[in-house]
Amino acid sequence: MTQVNFDEMPLAERFAKRVILKVAKIVKVEQHPGGEFLYILSLECGDPEPRQIVSSIVPFYKAEELLNQNIVLVYNLKPANFRGVRSNGMLLAASDANESEKHETCEVLFAPQFEPGTILEPEGFEEPAEELCYVKPDKFFEMPMFTKDGFVEIDGKKIGKDGVFLQAHKYVNGTVG
Repeated sequence: MTQVNFDEMPLAERFAKRVILKVAKIVKVEQHPGGEFLYILSLECGDPEPRQIVSSIVPFYKAEELLNQNIVLVYNLKPANFRGVRSNGMLLAASDANESEKHETCEVLFAPQFEPGTILEPEGFEEPAEELCYVKPDKFFEMPMFTKDGFVEIDGKKIGKDGVFLQAHKYVNGTVG
């Protein structure tokens, strides 16, 4: 059996083989009891049980702006604890390409054009045939995504499903994470 070296693959291919992006509907929004900038989001993403993530988007969104919205979840991101609350994934958001590392801008990438449970891939790639293992955050961020003319891309390939693509509306030429 040949050993696969992910680092030698083109970026979009590496992403498609390592990362699962899944559309999820926000069904509950709670303020994190130990973090003024953190929400605890309960998500329905086609699994038998709801999934929970913690996100630092309180400064940018009111709870009612998030409730019942479809978002894009980094589904197989290695779980982490945020001030004692387990987060099973991360939502995707765009930001101003010119901002510093201070997390001063944020546009949650809402995905009303997709049903919860839909897996999104770079164009030209199919969703994985088998369950992928967890991807560590540092490995995920080594595969940068951007918005270009409003579309979310990796390595010049738009992210979507069946010719329908994920879009940003505020930071149309920015970074995604």
